[in-house]
Amino acid sequence: MLPVWVLIEYLQLVAFMPIYNFRLIPYLYDAFKPALVSHLIIFDETPYLPNLDKQFFNKNYAYYKLSVGRLAQAAVGIALVFSLVIIANIVIFLLTKCIRNSDPTTGSGKIRIWADKAMIQFKANAYIRAYMLCYFDATFFSLMKIMEDDNGTSLRKALLLISYVVFIISVILPVFLITLIFRRFEILKIREAKQSFNTLLLKIDKSSKWRIINPAYFFSRRLLTAILLTLPIDNTFIFLQYVFILMSSHAYILYMVAFKPFQSAGINSYVLANETFYSALIIAIFIFSDATPEMNIKFGAGVALISSLILLVVSNIINNIVYMIRGPEKLKQDIKESKLKRAEKEALERAEEEERRLKKKKEEEEFTKLQDETQNLSHVEQSQSGTTNGNTTQDLLKTRTNRKKSTKSKTKGNDDNVAEGGIAGVDQDDLDNQPKSKHRRRNDKEKAKQDDVVDATIGGTFEEDNKTGGGKRKKKRKGTKETTTTGVAP
Repeated sequence: MLPVWVLIEYLQLVAFMPIYNFRLIPYLYDAFKPALVSHLIIFDETPYLPNLDKQFFNKNYAYYKLSVGRLAQAAVGIALVFSLVIIANIVIFLLTKCIRNSDPTTGSGKIRIWADKAMIQFKANAYIRAYMLCYFDATFFSLMKIMEDDNGTSLRKALLLISYVVFIISVILPVFLITLIFRRFEILKIREAKQSFNTLLLKIDKSSKWRIINPAYFFSRRLLTAILLTLPIDNTFIFLQYVFILMSSHAYILYMVAFKPFQSAGINSYVLANETFYSALIIAIFIFSDATPEMNIKFGAGVALISSLILLVVSNIINNIVYMIRGPEKLKQDIKESKLKRAEKEALERAEEEERRLKKKKEEEEFTKLQDETQNLSHVEQSQSGTTNGNTTQDLLKTRTNRKKSTKSKTKGNDDNVAEGGIAGVDQDDLDNQPKSKHRRRNDKEKAKQDDVVDATIGGTFEEDNKTGGGKRKKKRKGTKETTTTGVAP
């Protein structure tokens, strides 16, 4: 059933593309109208509601002739789908209660076994799938009603209240379903544990959390697309319509190429081809904006648009036929082989990753060890240099101490010699008359010369006395020198 669901989902996205803020060539609108069947919009004129066919949300809807009446057909279709699901659930429930025989060899027993299996699907799967098919329309219509200003009558107020409820459910319920999937991720490989909600993960590989994100993308893209479709054409953020649908499509293509979320390579290629054709439609429709006024370019874009639309539909039809011819058993065999190949590939990748991790860890340990050795070596050098410096400092201190001691010894020796000179017979007057510097001796000589000149000038009366006094001074100086020499020699 996967190809059928994929076809319906992409046709739903394509069907509302003409109501984006673009002005297409008139005949191109007719190329998109068959896709409205995916929204259960079947009639060009709405039965019993002819007045609604003259009302449009904005002029882009008028170009596409998508009136409020035709949108009402989709709303009725949503109610009809859920009604059929509920009726089928009641019928199967009654079969399980009415038929007591469960013997597979009898007809009633086979019906009972089939009813039991179908009842498991109706516990959640059938309702989830119906909700997924109607999710886009329900969200879109509720937002259109909320954006509408005309709420004067009691009926319109009641519809507004219902619209708020539907929109809130459209936000909360997908979050709940995705949270349920992630909470039960560890048991998704067990068939009995996931059989009540496995329609969310139809043909999706459950070995990675990145692959089970696919349903989240399904709901989020449709929710935001519905929000952008309801923007008024004079809104300043109207350009976000095109930006979002293009970027979301490209993001999904990258996701498909990177993670390959489905179980077999054939299914991945099939879904990737659908998304590629849808992305080509988005790129082609951009030419019909104000990007270029050239009609020749618009005509070429129209050809590309129709070609992409045809390829999208034809590829889905061919794939459905192939799946029907091959049968479910062959499909299961392909899925099993694909799982085995993927498991081997992932095991090799994990081994390589583990090898790289160990290699990196070893390099880090070697680097840390080398850094520690370098630090230890630097500490040793610092301690050795500190010891050398300490020894040098001690030697300097000892040298200075010895110098001080020797200086003190010399000073003391001189004092002793001077003392001994005094003891040897040198008078204190001689010590006082001893010159202490060259400058003083020079002054003494000059003074002596002056005295001689004075004595010679006065007369010869005192000549003999001066000579005697001079001899005495010379004798005293000679005695001083002898005393000093005697004091130095031992």
